[in-house]
Amino acid sequence: MAINELNLGITEGTKNNLSIYVHIPFCNSKCAYCSFVSFIGSAEDKKRYFDDLIAEIKMQAKNYSPYYSVSSIYIGGGTPSCLDYYYIRDLLSCIYKNFAVKNSAEITIEINPNSLEKNKIREYVLSGVNRFSIGLQSIAPKILETMGRTHKAEDFETAVKTIREFGIKNISADIIIGYPGQKLQQVKETISYLLKLEIPHISAYMLQVEKDTALKKLVDNGSLGLPEEDLVISMYEEVVNMLTAAGYERYELSNFAKPTYKSYHNQIYWNRKDYLGFGLASHSYINGTRFANTENINEYADIIENKKELPIAHSKTLDEKEKKEEIVMLSLRTAEGLDLEAYKQEFNENFLAKKKDILSDFIKNGFLILTKDNKLVCTDKGFMVLNKIILDLVS
Repeated sequence: MAINELNLGITEGTKNNLSIYVHIPFCNSKCAYCSFVSFIGSAEDKKRYFDDLIAEIKMQAKNYSPYYSVSSIYIGGGTPSCLDYYYIRDLLSCIYKNFAVKNSAEITIEINPNSLEKNKIREYVLSGVNRFSIGLQSIAPKILETMGRTHKAEDFETAVKTIREFGIKNISADIIIGYPGQKLQQVKETISYLLKLEIPHISAYMLQVEKDTALKKLVDNGSLGLPEEDLVISMYEEVVNMLTAAGYERYELSNFAKPTYKSYHNQIYWNRKDYLGFGLASHSYINGTRFANTENINEYADIIENKKELPIAHSKTLDEKEKKEEIVMLSLRTAEGLDLEAYKQEFNENFLAKKKDILSDFIKNGFLILTKDNKLVCTDKGFMVLNKIILDLVS
């Protein structure tokens, strides 16, 4: 698909903020719960993919670099750190050469605890990385084994220590709650472990069993049983209580941060700001239009190498109804909530008046609050039934 088919409506002469996401689909092994486009590739697969990725970045730079300055870069996957360091070095070098990257840009790389060594971290930092997101998931050995994770808690601690030796303080850890066999005490021990290590940003995701995963098959055939909903709620509440008591802010449903350590890049998604995705299955959002690359690696290579085109599989310019649904869904996930004045300015509609009856019920029953600065914000109770609240408000 040609870029001029997308009708993005970018204005000449402006320099807006742009965030960049780069998808690295390679892993050393596939976790049971993972539904992302990722696989174990050969050395030839990796080299070819990165050659194509560099070509895609250069093509897109011609479309966007005149109009944007890059304020954040997020390298995700897959497991970017499973690759030789020079892939990431060359990737970031290409972005810097083809885009205006701000000196203050937040540059994050996802890593697994056991896929790092000191030389890799040094090269990442020298290449511009200033934030590390580490997939811990749990410190319980049995849970890690069931997940298909190949690291131990000790690997995480070693990775954190090494990263800090290079002066990087901005470290995030991902954990999963509600996994088959997981106990409340194990979740508490994992949070206590992260607090002891003074990790300033923690993402705690409630398990979603996705189709076409090994976990889905194990659950469906009865090999693994999911925990009761009440137990998962208790796990989440314990995470919230422990982190809040330790001075973290829950700034989004699953994300907690010490002051000054909120992820800038993540907030771009929730606030519907412009971002550009590179690589297999990556998604973009520019000026109200969403578009996504193909998920087929052979098709991705063919389009770039032979057709000399962008590997965009589908795109959609959101209509007003879809924009309204998105702003409600994304805003209510955050601590800031839904800004009713901003909503009115964008859509020329009084959301409070239009949804008066249902909002009254949610507020009266303690699921939502209306703040003095005219924002609708979820309470702790509301966060536990957020999906229902959103569905009722956008129907």
